[in-house]
Amino acid sequence: MLENMNKLVDARFERVEKALQTLITSISTYNPNPAQATDLLAADAELNQGLEQLSTHQRNHEKILSLRSSSSSLDTQIRETLTLLTDTRRALIDTSSTSFSPTTYPVTYTELLSYAKKISDKTLPPTFREKTEPVHSEMTSSPTKDKSESHTNGTTTPVVATNGNPMVTDGQLGLSNNGTAMEIDSATPSNAGGVAQAQTSQEESTALPLEWQTHLNPQAQIQFLPWPADHDIKRGALATIQLLLDRGEDPATFDPERGAELEEERRLKQEEEDRVQAEQQARLEDERRREMERRMSVSQNAGGERKEEQPKVFQLETFDDEDDSE
Repeated sequence: MLENMNKLVDARFERVEKALQTLITSISTYNPNPAQATDLLAADAELNQGLEQLSTHQRNHEKILSLRSSSSSLDTQIRETLTLLTDTRRALIDTSSTSFSPTTYPVTYTELLSYAKKISDKTLPPTFREKTEPVHSEMTSSPTKDKSESHTNGTTTPVVATNGNPMVTDGQLGLSNNGTAMEIDSATPSNAGGVAQAQTSQEESTALPLEWQTHLNPQAQIQFLPWPADHDIKRGALATIQLLLDRGEDPATFDPERGAELEEERRLKQEEEDRVQAEQQARLEDERRREMERRMSVSQNAGGERKEEQPKVFQLETFDDEDDSE
């Protein structure tokens, strides 16, 4: 194709040269011919047309070369893709399939969450471990103690009985039904020291930690939470992400420069919530203390009235005897 274009252009150049040479010869002999000039113009037009055709041919040739290069690269890509598909298919065939058990338990997530919500206030997380207090030497010593020591070490706890008289819950002092005090001696004989130590060690190994006993005691009035508290969660990164979502911002495209402002705002909000919670806790503690003082005062007043009634009855009986003698 390129050789044909070269021949075409060469032929038109030769025609232009011949027409020009003929016109020059006729002019030099003083015999100009208009037909020779017209022939020169036609040869020039054909030459221009041939040059344009050559330019178009060159552009098409370059385009063909570019398409050939693209076709070659696409062929290479197709071969690589087919090779990858073949390798992937071979790997899938070589991979052992997973056999699931035929017995399944269709439990929806709503039922699972409902069950977890019902048992959450009565369970502890499996990773929950509280620090146990070291065993004091007093537990291994002789259980016999003086009553003055039991009052000074702070182990006695007054409890209001049903009749209004105070009782001691540590086993040292109690009240009988008629109001007289009686001692309850829980000491073991001196010859049974080894048995007492064995029982103490067995109780230490089987007893629950003190913190767990406090949580399980219904009269302790301690709030039990099997998960982290709200104020602890609100200090983490999840609270920051939730705050961004509440503002309508995408956490993935959030500007880090605004993190300081957001953290300061969250800190102020958390401090305000902590302050309100502390005030509520203090108010509850104050109410509990006042209620305890009121109960103690009522029990003391009831005991004092009973003690004062007996002398009055005795005086009245004495007064009646004197009247009879007169």
